Amino acid sequence: MNVLLFWKNELRVNRGVLIGLSLLLTLAVALAVAASETRSMLRTASAAAAERFDLLVGAKASPTALLFGTVYLRDEALPIVPAETLRLFQNQKDVRWAAPVAFGDRAGEAPLVGTTRTLVTFGDTLPLSEGRVFSSRFEAVAGASSGFQIGDEVRPVHGRVEGAGHEHDTHFEVVGVAPPTGTPWDRAVLIPIEAVWAVHEHAKPGEEHAHEEPFESWMTGDLSKLPGFSAVVVKPATIAGAYKLRQTANAAHVVDARGLPVNLMGVFTGEVLVNLYAVLGNASVALDVLTAAAVLIALAAAVITGGVLGRLRLPVFLQLRTMGAPRRYVALVVWLLIVTVAASGALAGLVLGTAGAFGAGLALTHETGIAMSPALGASEMKIVFTTLAAGALFALLPAVAAGRAKLN
Repeated sequence: MNVLLFWKNELRVNRGVLIGLSLLLTLAVALAVAASETRSMLRTASAAAAERFDLLVGAKASPTALLFGTVYLRDEALPIVPAETLRLFQNQKDVRWAAPVAFGDRAGEAPLVGTTRTLVTFGDTLPLSEGRVFSSRFEAVAGASSGFQIGDEVRPVHGRVEGAGHEHDTHFEVVGVAPPTGTPWDRAVLIPIEAVWAVHEHAKPGEEHAHEEPFESWMTGDLSKLPGFSAVVVKPATIAGAYKLRQTANAAHVVDARGLPVNLMGVFTGEVLVNLYAVLGNASVALDVLTAAAVLIALAAAVITGGVLGRLRLPVFLQLRTMGAPRRYVALVVWLLIVTVAASGALAGLVLGTAGAFGAGLALTHETGIAMSPALGASEMKIVFTTLAAGALFALLPAVAAGRAKLN
């Protein structure tokens, strides 16, 4: 007797129940796969977004806030870093380059970042895709996804939250467009940091004295009376030098424009991310347990249903036995039915879970500005193969029971 022909017949007869079980298992596996892919995607994308920011120096506070505010351009209340901090790191032999950043304003939905020409190209390692770097106080470089193009006028609004703040009485002309990086900085508009100071002192384009002082001349002058920065981005020359620079930052205090000492801190973006991943990893254990439980419950339902089907179809199976079919024939049919449910649920769950992860990636990209795209990895395939193996193993119980069953 052909086992496959009888198996096909049983699939047709019991298709409603089997499809329902397969859908239940599909949802359980999809949840596990989507959670795994999304977790991996978040780690990979957030790490990639922080790659260019080796060392951040800020006023002593929360390292996480400094990371989120500087690298991911989130709205964080960062304490002011005295301007003399830049001089401290400019004079270090282990520094390839150092640049300040200042936050607090936006243009539409685009955050404005006050900085220097060095950071615009990350020390000449990231050339612009169009135009040139700003060379006067009221010029700007737009991020690839900021919505601004060369020649556009940028009007800053105080505050980094849409719908809050007031418009400043000044504007900037976009003279360059940065290349896409897949980071929140693609949405930003970069302007000279002295323009940030001037804007908040209510200076207008005609009052900025651009012809009296060369552009960025403040960097070689007296920094003690300048307003300060949100942070300083430091590019170390070597790995060993990076640790020395962080030690220098953590041990330093710099006097601000009011004459008050400010303690500094140096933050490796990678270390902060590792700590965040550890916290998220602890939290994700609960999610892993829940998804594993969901898969096991779905498999248990399939096994129990296989046992019930075996009892309901027992007269048919016994009729086959009287026609000469061995016990293993009946057992194999029941086993194949349950394995079919496990296989279809696992594979469909893999597809549905990946689609869900893509949807989550699109939503997270829109929310954070970090380019995210899930990818199948060993963890997701492990979920699928484990489900298949468990289904094949658990299916032996009702299969053997059906093969040994007798009519009373």
